[in-house]
Amino acid sequence: MYEAHFGLSPRPFGESSSPDSYVPLASHEAALRRLQFGLEHGRGPGLLFGASGAGKTLIARTLARDLGQRVVHLTFPAMPAADLLCFLADELDAPPGDPSLAGSVRRVQKSLAKAAREGLRPLLVVDEAHLIDDTATFEALRLLLNFTTEGQPDLSLLIVGGPEVLLQMPPALSDRLTARALLGPLTREESSAYVTGRLAAAGANEPLFDAPTLTELHFAADGLPRRINRLADLALLIAFAESRPRPDARSVEIAVREAAFEPIGV
Repeated sequence: MYEAHFGLSPRPFGESSSPDSYVPLASHEAALRRLQFGLEHGRGPGLLFGASGAGKTLIARTLARDLGQRVVHLTFPAMPAADLLCFLADELDAPPGDPSLAGSVRRVQKSLAKAAREGLRPLLVVDEAHLIDDTATFEALRLLLNFTTEGQPDLSLLIVGGPEVLLQMPPALSDRLTARALLGPLTREESSAYVTGRLAAAGANEPLFDAPTLTELHFAADGLPRRINRLADLALLIAFAESRPRPDARSVEIAVREAAFEPIGV
């Protein structure tokens, strides 16, 4: 709607978990490096956790792209262990077989062994892991790491979720973590770099948010990328509707009211 007015293409702040929308920021780069090292050189899973809207799914997908492995992205993990294993077997293109728990285990094991013989190591990303309320599901994830070829697990595992996942994860699994990364709110400088980066990727050839407006945007969004996206998008729409050349602090204030949330801290 407002893209042509500001000379942008595509819409810069649309919700996206595609690695193409990733903006390299110091804290996110540190999380990526830590997890990548752990998954490439460790024998256990990695854990990425943080508040809702902090950008965990985008980081996970960017990590998967950088690792260059085959990826199974599980976005609804709150299922019984038997269903999870059946889903994984299907995603790994295992031949159809016995739908029982034991049958799914055999299908997964054979598929992973075949991949290992081909020099491949699939990555399982378990997103929204804080929604898992059955310890048997966590136990199934742990046991997947027992499928090994020459001492190395045939499957890489990345667990992604809210902070509460630390309390829900049984010790038998948490003790095997080789890398943990906490994704917190962005700093003010990172928020500014994030907005500038998203605009540059959309073709902006001049700043659309000045420094005071970027500061207002950061505090209004509590440094959370999802909220920044929402508020920046609304601020651009408001400026467009008023035929203004760029958003200002007032645009952000109106956007906060339109988004129906108030900042939780400054």
